[in-house]
Amino acid sequence: MLNLILPNSYAQEIDQTRLATAFREGAKILGLSKKTSLTLRVTNNRLIRQFNHAWRGENFPTDVLSFENTFTDPETGEEYLGDIVISFEKARQQAKLGGHTVQSEVELLFVHGLLHLAGYDHDQKEEWAEMTKAQDQILKKIGNPLQGGIQYNE
Repeated sequence: MLNLILPNSYAQEIDQTRLATAFREGAKILGLSKKTSLTLRVTNNRLIRQFNHAWRGENFPTDVLSFENTFTDPETGEEYLGDIVISFEKARQQAKLGGHTVQSEVELLFVHGLLHLAGYDHDQKEEWAEMTKAQDQILKKIGNPLQGGIQYNE
């Protein structure tokens, strides 16, 4: 289940149904339980900068952060993966620079965050290749054109 925190100021520009589909398809491809849930919060540069500074020591806004917090509810069996925070302002800026829609950018960032919560990383070249492949597979499944979007810096 996708728990979405989306301010009204961004709601008209984001198709929540597509985000729910991205979550369902990503969960299937990743082999996650049907009882898996996470929270996606779409926010502004100011708040994501505060999170980035508090958790990573970086005092600037970033596009997406993932906070792994794996927990299984003993009563319901629901598996909570954690939280993803996306800066709508960064997503809009990157979409404009890339010549695509903000919806496509938000989906890309969401899938990227989901992969981090599922244990993927991209620090090493082998990890980067594996994560890129999984990200592209999910994006293709939901009809998102932004494939090959993970940067790898040697």
